[in-house]
Amino acid sequence: MRKAQFFYLLRRGLLSGGLNLIKEGLVMASKFTTQGLSFPAQGSAEFNGTSDYIKGDSLPLSDWTNFTYSAWVYFDTASYQNILGFGNTSNATPVSLIELQSNSKINFFHRDDSAASVGVLSSAINLKQWYFLTATKEGTSFKLYIDGSIANTGSGSVSTPTLDTFNIARLERSFASNYVDGNLANVAIWNRALSSDEINSVMWKSYEGLTGAESNGLQAWYSLDDITSPAASLANMEQLATDKDATIENKAAVTAAINALS
Repeated sequence: MRKAQFFYLLRRGLLSGGLNLIKEGLVMASKFTTQGLSFPAQGSAEFNGTSDYIKGDSLPLSDWTNFTYSAWVYFDTASYQNILGFGNTSNATPVSLIELQSNSKINFFHRDDSAASVGVLSSAINLKQWYFLTATKEGTSFKLYIDGSIANTGSGSVSTPTLDTFNIARLERSFASNYVDGNLANVAIWNRALSSDEINSVMWKSYEGLTGAESNGLQAWYSLDDITSPAASLANMEQLATDKDATIENKAAVTAAINALS
């Protein structure tokens, strides 16, 4: 792609156990932007709705009785868009995801190999507005939060699904679909259900601000605030050199290399 395809290994894609979740990194077709942001203050990654995504090694969701998904989201258009989700490349039935639907409602959906499922649907949200979404499973109880408040609940016994893909900003099964058109930040997964108080605390924090209790069970955290434009990258390099009392020996070559990415 011209002037727009960046391959970044995200510095803050964090995992417990030393696993490498960001196997393929972030595939971007749109530059980072902060225009119009209210939250989160530290920045976000913009996804183009057709080809941008993060693909990682499959987390062991099948080993967890309980879990939590959370993310700051900002949608430019209304369509089926997968914020984060688990799929199976050989079986379209089992999935676990949180998504935007074409009617602008948020759906927290969990379905096993036999098609037993639980879905928790919110009221319609506004486009071009930031929201903090959280979905929790605790035993047979499923809850969906928007900005720290319960949006809806559901219940049901769903067997452990067989899942082998994990993606942010799209859903991957036998083929990829439901790409996000908008911005995401602080996408995170825990292998336990966060309480309402924890959700209301975590939503305002960066990874560095989490308490030990809040990071308990945290399996992945993507700040998505490290994607910068080439111009910003050069400015950051120059500032770093100044801070360290260093000199960029061949600034022209560095500038040319950065501009080649833009």
